[in-house]
Amino acid sequence: MSDSIAVQLDSLEALADELLLLGLELAGEAELCRSATHTLTTAVDGELGTRAGELGSAWARLVELLGQDAVTVGRGLHEAVHSYRELEAALSDRNLYAAAGVPVP
Repeated sequence: MSDSIAVQLDSLEALADELLLLGLELAGEAELCRSATHTLTTAVDGELGTRAGELGSAWARLVELLGQDAVTVGRGLHEAVHSYRELEAALSDRNLYAAAGVPVP
């Protein structure tokens, strides 16, 4: 037995847009994190400054990865919506041909 799911393509596309925007914003935030890390590392001496710099660099990389993943998922959702819409249009055409009694080309 299979379960069916319903997807609102316009809503899914809006989610994809939001993810793309989030990814771009996070890319900018990663750059801010790197800048702050440099400032912190130079402002604090010794091992504490080194550790703070390592933490800041790791945080910036995490933010960067989250942004890249958000963009990747957003693009994938856009591609999925496009594919579903093409499939839906082809199915609609087939149904119109069938209703009119015309052989499907």
